[in-house]
Parts: sequence; structure tokens; C-alpha cells
Amino acid sequence: MNPLEKFESLLGTGTFFVPCEWGTKKPLVTYTERPFEATKTDAYRAVLNLPQTNLAVYLGQASGGLCAIDFDADADLAAFLAVNPKLAATTRSRGSRGGMVWLRVEGDFPESCNPDHKHFEWRADKRLSTIHGQHPAGMDYTLTVEAPPVTVAFADIVWPEGWQLPWVGAAARAEKEALAKEFGQPFYTNKDGRVTGINERYWAALFSRENRVLFDPDEKTFFRYAEDTGLWESITPESIREAISARILEVSRESQQFSLEIQITQTKLKAVVAALMGIAEKRGVFLTKQRFIHVANGVIRLGDDGDVTFGGFSPEDYSRNRSPYEFKPDAECPRFLNELIYPAVEPDDADLLQRWAGLALFGYNLPQRFMILDGTANGGKGTLVRIIQSLVGLTNSYQLRTECLLERFETFRFRGKTLLIGPDVAGDFLMQKGASMLKSLVGGDPLSGEGKGLNGDFPMFGNFNVVMTCNSRLRVRLEGDTSAWRRRLLIVRYQNPPPKNRILDFHVPLLHEEGSGILRWALAGFVKLQAEFAATGDFALTETQRGRMDSLLAESDSLRCFLRERLQKSAYGDVTTGEISQAYAEYCADRSWNALPTTVVERTLPDLMLELFQATKSHSIERDGKKSNRGWRKVQLLEATDLQLEGGE
Repeated sequence: MNPLEKFESLLGTGTFFVPCEWGTKKPLVTYTERPFEATKTDAYRAVLNLPQTNLAVYLGQASGGLCAIDFDADADLAAFLAVNPKLAATTRSRGSRGGMVWLRVEGDFPESCNPDHKHFEWRADKRLSTIHGQHPAGMDYTLTVEAPPVTVAFADIVWPEGWQLPWVGAAARAEKEALAKEFGQPFYTNKDGRVTGINERYWAALFSRENRVLFDPDEKTFFRYAEDTGLWESITPESIREAISARILEVSRESQQFSLEIQITQTKLKAVVAALMGIAEKRGVFLTKQRFIHVANGVIRLGDDGDVTFGGFSPEDYSRNRSPYEFKPDAECPRFLNELIYPAVEPDDADLLQRWAGLALFGYNLPQRFMILDGTANGGKGTLVRIIQSLVGLTNSYQLRTECLLERFETFRFRGKTLLIGPDVAGDFLMQKGASMLKSLVGGDPLSGEGKGLNGDFPMFGNFNVVMTCNSRLRVRLEGDTSAWRRRLLIVRYQNPPPKNRILDFHVPLLHEEGSGILRWALAGFVKLQAEFAATGDFALTETQRGRMDSLLAESDSLRCFLRERLQKSAYGDVTTGEISQAYAEYCADRSWNALPTTVVERTLPDLMLELFQATKSHSIERDGKKSNRGWRKVQLLEATDLQLEGGE
């Protein structure tokens, strides 16, 4: 058996052998680019079998994970084998001194390295080690343990205490070197070695690399990604300064540069934070919404084809809002449905509530509508809204105040929210001057928010989900824009009697017992809505549901409807304000509508009379012998008999 056959048998046929000059480590052939298969040719093997040829092994991946540990001192070899008794039986060779331990590493292993302490040299990828022939010092290489290499995971190798291991912290050192190359050294010293200043950009970049952080220049806010929740959470400049201060102190002690501590001042820390703004800037990452629902234990991803998958968090989702409830695929909510939803509303409305709840959970108002829950007092409207609010997350919702919507700083308060709630509102809630802003808040319109004490403003879009509850029917401040309001409304009417046995804070036990089930119910609703939206771009509504919207809009515009139906032009007619008010009240009563207050009627009439009949107000209408009554000329009020005659004709 020649030397090549001997060592192939010992180390394995997958070993990459390289022929070297006798008594040297100089290869006789090129090998770094040579494929392993080329070492099996007759010509290559003939070179390996030449007399007086050293045999070396191309280590690492090239030889199937065969690596070697070279020890120059017998004492170091003995110390290593003492803590690795299993490796005493692996292949071992010797040159001039010490020994070479050969082993086959299973899995990953570090790059080749030669630590400064010289206890050992780790030989792996891109290294040659001679196993047969003559050492440059004149003696022959010998096998001190003639046994096949032991297979071991690199992590299972034990190293004597106190030995420097270059691969420990190697990645961190490489990253710091790359950081210094890009941003400069972390601090500067004088000829005496004392720190004279710090490089603010370096420390800002270091914080950015060690903490997944971004700066939104529109909101003028820092955000840090939380691995445990998957959320991008806002952090204050003060907390960043404190973290950077602690990091500088840590480096000061590690590097024994105690004069570095003197550089930790608020002025310099503020300069670091200012540099961080530019380094970590990402504009507009929170303005778009991907198709997913963020829950407590993961992310539910929704495909365009209706496919639903559940998986882990991802920083690339740029999510700031999540439900505090976990998704459980088998969770149910029987009490929620049978005690709160089904007894209170009709089946079609229960289905509409489910789809809207899914939309609220999704956190982005695709159909651009808002929900009104009106009707029976103590019927469960408020309980349902509190459940939906908890499902979406209390931190993701804010109170809607229509009377404040035109104020300077109100929209700023909606920053980072997805759900706006108007609980138990008054009947004139949508009659306030700011109510028209609702169309923008749900209609996807670009908005600007201005914060008190902040310079400039920040952009956002009106993609909020909105819900309000009211025991009476609401009226809307139409301002001639009836069609736009019709496109924005959803109404669910609670008409059934309230439960006989009222349960205080009913939402608390329902959420505790069935929170995940209610979440799953809402998720199923959003899947339905997604299919509807793909087909029509809107909610699918019944005629009854559309009729409620038409009725609300007609009631909101009741004075205009009355004037069109009950007044007509007449060359010799006239009518007083009081007569119109009385007839209008009767008109609303016949339709079970809530009439506008008399003050509102009197304030609105002049514009409507001019618009509909081109009649201006007069202060000299004669009634009962008095010519000082207010009213309008060249119009007359149709009596009931007139309406009957018109119908008969």
C-alpha cells in the first residue's frame, strides 16, 4: 500500500490531497480553483504517488469538514486533550514538535485563525496541513495516533480555561471595524492618550445598528422595533440619550479609557441624537397598510385570493397597532353571539356588524364608510363598541368629538390611531360644524395634523374606522352634499326590546372568556368583506339597510323636503314664518321624524326659500289685521285637501 492509499484509507476518500515538494510546504500543483473531482484523475494521482513527495490536505469544506488543530507545545496539546478525552482517539500527527489533531467537524465552524497567545492554530477552510513526508526541519512527519478522524460538532469542542478564542465576538469586532471605516473612530485622543472628543456620527450609527430604530421626519419621532411584540414603538430623545450614555460608559470601562466618561455631557449627547435623525431617517413607512392583521401572538396575513395564513412578526411590516388578543384557530364565542348580538338585531344586521368588526380589526377603512348604531336604550350598543375597542386595542382608539374637529390641534390627536369612537352621542352630533370633517376622516383624503408647541405639521390620510352610538336617530349637517354622505354611512338599528336581566360591564366577562373567539369571529367577517370589496368595492347592503340611510338623510334634510312638497309658487299667495313652522312640525310628526328646533328652522328658512322659490323675506305679511308679520310673498302653503286633489289628478 503506497502512502496515498494509506492516508485515503485513514482520512477517507473524500479528502482533498495536495502534492508538495519533498521537505517543504510548497505545492507542486495549483489547487485552490481545482474541483475535487480533478484530484481523482490518473495524472493528478500520479503526481501524488511520485517518490519523495510530501502529502498535504486542503482542509475545511474542500475535504468534507476535515479540520486540524496545530499545537507547537506538548504542554498545550496535553491541556487540550485533558478537557477533550474523546479526541485522544482521533487522528494525530507530529512534525518537529507538539502535534496536529485531526477531526471531522459536523456543521458550521469558524474561519482559520492563529491566536496571539500561540497556544494553538485552528486550521480549516483555505489552509494546507502536511500529514506525510519530510518536515522542513529535516525530520519525517509521523502518526502518533493512527485512527480515523473523530466526528464532532464544533460547539462540543472544549477549550482550556483562559485561552483566547478569536471566533468569540468576531462578528461584533468585524461590525465595529466596518462601522469605524464608514463613520470614523468613536473617539479622539491626545499624545498622552487622554480622550479629547467623541465622534457623534459613530455613536449615532452604533446605536442605530444595535437597536432597530428609525426616525420619521414627518412626525418628528423616533421608533424602535420590539422583537417580543412585533411593533414599532415610539421612544423619546431623552431615553435615547440615556441609552447612548450607558453605551459610552460601557466602552470606556472595556477599553480602559476612563477619560471617555468626561465626554458624556448633555450637549454632546444631544449632538449624537441629532446625528441619529439623519442616519435612521425613513419617511412615510407608516402611511401605507399591507394586508395583515397584527395580533398578540403573531400576524394574520390575507392574500388577494382569500388565502389566510398565520405566522410570526416582521419588522418590514412597519406595524404600530396590534390587537392584545391571541389568534386561536378553534376559539368560539357562543355567549357573545347568543346573548349580545342575535337577540338585539336582525340577522342581516348581525352579518353587517361582523363584517364591520373585521374592518375595525384590520385597522384601515377600505370601503370609506362609518358605522352608526342607534335605537333601543340598554340594547347592547355600548357593550359591543367597548368589545370592539378592546379587540382593536385601547391604545389604538380615540374619542371622536365632532364639535372639535375644526379646531387647530384635534386631528393631531389621531396620530397612530385606527379607530375613532363616539359613545352615546347626542342627536345633533352630526349637526355640528365639524361633522363635515368625518367625510375626510373616513374617505382616504390627505390631512395635516398640527401638534401644539411643534413646528410644522405632519401628513396623514383619512383611513380611520369610525363608530358612534345613539339612542335616538341622528341627523346630519348635509350642507347640500347628500350624495357624499350616502356613500359614507352604515346604520345598524337596535329595534328589539332590551334584555330583562341587565349585566353590568358585560364586556368584561365576554372578553375574558371569549376574547380570542370574538377575534376569530371578526376575522371571518373581514374575509367576507374582502371578497365583497374585490367584487364591488363596497359593503353588500340589503334594501332595508339602504332604506335606513335614505331615511336618515331625508330626515336630516326634512325642512327642504317639506318645502318642496308643501309649498308652491303663487302670484298672489303669501305665508308667515309661524305657519311654515307649524305645518313643518305636523309634516315631521306624520313621518315619525324628529323636527328641527324652531330656532334652526327660522335661521335656515331664508336661504332655502331663496334657493327653491326665489322668494326673499318680507316683514309686512298681513294676518288678523296686522301687517307686521314676517314671511314670504308669491308662495302659498298647500293644505291637505290640495295634496289630495293633486294625488287624484
